[in-house]
Order: sequence, then C-alpha cells, then structure tokens
Amino acid sequence: MSPLFSLLNRNLGPVVDRVMVGASDPALIYAFFVLLSLGLVLRRGLKVLAAPFLALALVVVADALCARVLKPLFHSPRPYAASAGVRVYKGGHFRITQKNLSAPSYGFPSCHATNTATATTFFALVEPWTLEATVPFTLLVGLSRVYLGHHFPGDVLFGWTVGGLVGLGGGWLWRRTIKKKVS
Repeated sequence: MSPLFSLLNRNLGPVVDRVMVGASDPALIYAFFVLLSLGLVLRRGLKVLAAPFLALALVVVADALCARVLKPLFHSPRPYAASAGVRVYKGGHFRITQKNLSAPSYGFPSCHATNTATATTFFALVEPWTLEATVPFTLLVGLSRVYLGHHFPGDVLFGWTVGGLVGLGGGWLWRRTIKKKVS
C-alpha cells in the first residue's frame, strides 16, 4: 500500500467516520445534485431546466463507461481485496482486514469519483458559481472512497479525470447548442 493510501485510510474518529460514510452514500450524492439543480433553476429560471436533465444523462453515460467498460478492462482489485490490513467500511461497520476480502466489482476507476466529476464539470460550464459547492463536495466524495477502503487514490484520480472529460463534452454540447437557444 502506498503512503498516501495509508495516510487517508486511517481512523480519524467517529465524527469523520460518519461524514465519510455519508459522503459515499448514493442517496446523499443524488440529493446534493438535485438541490444544486433546484438552485440553478431558481436562480436562472426555466430557461436552464434542460441542464439538470442533461447532467443526469451524462452521469448515466459516465457511470456505464466506468462500471461496464473501464472496470472490466482494467481488472484492478479494490484495496480490501488486494491486501490485508486495510481499514474498510463494509456491512455497516469498520474493520481492519486480516486477509483479502472478496469484492463484488473491481476498483479502478472509482465510479463515485467519475460521476461526481461529470456533474461538477458540466454544471461549472453551465454556471461557474456552482463550483463553490460542487468542487468541495466532489473532493469529499473522492476522499471518502479512500477513507472507507474501497479505492486507492489512483482509482479516484482517474475517475475524476474520466468524469471531467465526460462533463467537458456535455458542457461543450450545452454551450454549442442548448445555451444558444435559451440565452
């Protein structure tokens, strides 16, 4: 395990544990971006109503690319499946692995990181003010994946890169076609 992984995958207490578990919860991630979308529509009006739907479509594409193409292509195990001594949140509690555990899927890249970076990048190109909320949130989600023992830092960084590229593509589409129609 790398020194960075060891630094990020350690017990920082019950408050940090709860924050990190929450940051990785898909329901919280969806709620965050739904609230962001509502804020965008309230601030800019119905003329940007298409943006949240395009963001959702982009995240669906990014998630499929991550889970169905890249993970099977790279066959890279999750930390808790690669070595013992990993602090992992699994089954509703933290534990230190004594042996390699089985994992339901591969670890590289992180789909949480891919999906949040897709939405963050896209929304930033639609409305730059969204970065103030989305960048810290996306960083927290990525950090949580390492803290919980489900990903190596490289899994998260690559996920952010893939998501950023998908979000850029969607932002380009928005600016080239849809934004011109609503401006």
